[in-house]
Amino acid sequence: MKIVGIISIVVILAAVVLLSRGLVFAYDGITEKELKEKMAKGGVVLLDVRENDEVANCKIPESIHIPLAEVNKRFKELDPQKEIVVYCAAGVRSARASRILDGSGFKKVKNLKGGIGRWVASGGAVVGPCK
Repeated sequence: MKIVGIISIVVILAAVVLLSRGLVFAYDGITEKELKEKMAKGGVVLLDVRENDEVANCKIPESIHIPLAEVNKRFKELDPQKEIVVYCAAGVRSARASRILDGSGFKKVKNLKGGIGRWVASGGAVVGPCK
């Protein structure tokens, strides 16, 4: 029983360290089903933070494209009062972009769980072949 307690403490301490260094992101996530519902109602901004070649292959309709490397310079192109759903291929880069936006005063930011890959797998609408 002692070993389980020690392992639990180590895991908790590791999580605290990773969170404090920004290596794990604790942003609100949104599922593809929830995003479809929000899109049907309107008012949500989709932010694609993938690279140019990825976007040329496939994107969610009406999304705004700002590559992750440019988010910290171009965030002023976005309205901080609107709800923004950030996506990438699988959710890692979009979590980083969410952190940048949060640090820049955006409070209604959500990260698409599983990224565009999960979106496509669920039958979500896309522009392009998505190969």
